[in-house]
Amino acid sequence: MMKFTKIGLVSLFSLFSVVLAFGQGTPASAPQGNGQPVEVSASTLQSGRYNGEEVRRLLGNVVMRQGQTTLTSDSAYQYASDRNKLEVFGNVHITQPGMDATSATASYDGTRRIANMRGGVTLRDEQMTLTTPSLDYDLNAKRAYYTQAGNIVGPDYTINSQLGTYTSEDKVLTFKKNIKYIGQNAEVLSDTMSYNTVTKVVEFFGPTTIKSPDGTLYANRGTYNTVTRESNFRGNASIKTPDYLIKGEVLTYDKFKEYYTASKNVSMTSIKDTTIITGQTALYWRAKGRAKVYGSPVLRTISKRDTMYLSADTLVSVENVKDKTKKGKLFAYHDVRIFKSDLQGLCDSLTYDQQDSIIFMDRNPRLWANKNQMTADSVVMQLRGNTVDQMRMFGNSFAISIDTLENYNQVKGRNMVARFAKGKIRRIDVNGNAESLYFALQGDTTTMGMNRAVSSDMRMMFDEGKVQYITFLEQPDAKLIPPHELKDPDKRLKGFEWRSDEKPTRAFVLQKRGGKKTAPKPKGRTAVPPVSAKAGQTNKSKASGVTGDKSKAPTTSTAKPVLPAPVQKQAVPKRPVRSGPGFKRMGS
Repeated sequence: MMKFTKIGLVSLFSLFSVVLAFGQGTPASAPQGNGQPVEVSASTLQSGRYNGEEVRRLLGNVVMRQGQTTLTSDSAYQYASDRNKLEVFGNVHITQPGMDATSATASYDGTRRIANMRGGVTLRDEQMTLTTPSLDYDLNAKRAYYTQAGNIVGPDYTINSQLGTYTSEDKVLTFKKNIKYIGQNAEVLSDTMSYNTVTKVVEFFGPTTIKSPDGTLYANRGTYNTVTRESNFRGNASIKTPDYLIKGEVLTYDKFKEYYTASKNVSMTSIKDTTIITGQTALYWRAKGRAKVYGSPVLRTISKRDTMYLSADTLVSVENVKDKTKKGKLFAYHDVRIFKSDLQGLCDSLTYDQQDSIIFMDRNPRLWANKNQMTADSVVMQLRGNTVDQMRMFGNSFAISIDTLENYNQVKGRNMVARFAKGKIRRIDVNGNAESLYFALQGDTTTMGMNRAVSSDMRMMFDEGKVQYITFLEQPDAKLIPPHELKDPDKRLKGFEWRSDEKPTRAFVLQKRGGKKTAPKPKGRTAVPPVSAKAGQTNKSKASGVTGDKSKAPTTSTAKPVLPAPVQKQAVPKRPVRSGPGFKRMGS
């Protein structure tokens, strides 16, 4: 056996202490054996040529040692012209304490300080195994990298990528192209990903998808702290949970707290139904089933026929965490606006029970249904098929409608119940201190008189938006005032206020908040209505009826120009007024 010493392999063995750090994901230790002589042994030594250059050939049981690092192979070439250049062949095996690597071949250029391992490279340590067709290391830049696809297998994860790099100076691992991470609780697909072995923070560059039992996350860029389990993602980011699809320019997630945030062009789409909430900032506590959206938030409830838009300064959604099969509730706070094609409304606070399709409106609620206006201290609406089926008004209830001559038909009382059919008022029950005022018309063009009645309770029946008859529980105080005796004060019940200028449009509901509010229409509020046509005068206006066909005349005899004698046409049984959330839909 012939021995050779001092053949320039010091840097080659320094590589593998750094490659060890690459595999472990920990800071690199100081190179072992740096500056020490390298011992080489082999069964046979021959001279020859390789790649057109003279070399010394070491054949059979080749062993190279430096410090605690050992390299074995079937054969090796050492260039005669440059002792720092070596080629190693066959069953290459490198070992250090806690690590070993194998490959088919290896080469080292000591002058350029670049080492290469080729052919079925495998690197093992106590934490993982890396396999790749090739592994390179630049000792000057202290960077190890593979370019032909690598696979890392750990105790509970695997990572595949086309390219991989480790820089020992900043302790950062970088993966590129076709990255796939599979762990116990997550799967990651990315284009570019880096991992800092000191801070334990993963950073993503380029389109990234993370799938876990908590949901699926997508973003163009972001970070994830593997210790605190906190993430921050940016650029067309989205999180899909079992309950919501959350989108925004910036998303954050705290796994331990189960807390999400989203900002800039945020949208939250309910998985259970067709509701979407948009805004500029969203907070979501998944364990509590609670979401808060502000920054011009808007709720869209979509149906086949129509979409309801609801906006406020703040929207809060609360899920039914005890029974996931049931829908939750939505709370809207301050400056609440509602728009549907057949219903518009305003109030200062609102609760929407999505399971029972009930809307509670509080603090100065105002509602408009076609040419009808309704106000009260509080209002409860029952929806059916995303259309108003019943409306309960509590305290200072007041309903106004306009006829074809722009007369203001009015009814007021302590509490009211309005029932709808196909979006149009069908019946109004007034309970307590009931007063009504409506104009009797001949056809749709001539005012024949004004009917005014006072009773404890009353019921008004409508057809196509027109009053057909009124019934009373008790004998009313009623009178018909001929047109020539009408005075402006007679045409208004106490508390009358026509507020059509406040009626919200779709654009007003969707208007960005925070700045100066733009009213939907530039009209002044009509506290005192204009004088309507006198008896016998013909109004040539083609304005439609209150809610229906303008050409259809009333079909009941009690809608004739003269109000029938104030008698009990039909008794209206008294019902206890229910003003709380336990309200149930009244029968028709």
